[in-house]
Amino acid sequence: MTAVGASTRERILDTAFELTTAENSTGISMRRLADACGVNVATIYHHFPSKADLLRAVLEERGYPRRMGEEGPPPGLRVEGSPRETVRRLMVWFWGQAEAEESAWRLLIGEGLRGEPGAREEAGRLVALLEPAILAWLDELVSDIGARAAMIAPVLRTTLLSLAIEHLALGPDEARAAARIDAVVAVLPLDPDV
Repeated sequence: MTAVGASTRERILDTAFELTTAENSTGISMRRLADACGVNVATIYHHFPSKADLLRAVLEERGYPRRMGEEGPPPGLRVEGSPRETVRRLMVWFWGQAEAEESAWRLLIGEGLRGEPGAREEAGRLVALLEPAILAWLDELVSDIGARAAMIAPVLRTTLLSLAIEHLALGPDEARAAARIDAVVAVLPLDPDV
């Protein structure tokens, strides 16, 4: 909920984000957003010249691009002598972080499916940040991972994206997510001789 006294820009961003969390959201139109904010459409366009600008601002306001590059897994994920368990813990943690951002996924995927170029651009930007982040985390957490990290990171990224799609389409299911993570981690080339 938007705080009393929040600026018009903040109110627009908060309302845009809230509209994406509605179960039966039909997408964000500038007119629908203006109605929900109690302002006219010209006010929306004054603050955000295009829908792409609005989507970018919503995501940046929530810090998604910055956080992807700055925040990493918490201490304690590494299991000495067990790269497979370490990677499993990394994926469970990472999925938990992604699951908590359901509204952002809903916004990007929903608007992207509607053909909104701004959503596709922002989704592409965030997805592009995933693999380097995963590579860095693997290098930090798994001893002697070396070149294998380059084979593993795209698989983990794809797994995360498929979990997000399943979550949005089928609803939350911790057992399904855990089973998917376990199955993927079981086949990764984590042994040093691979």
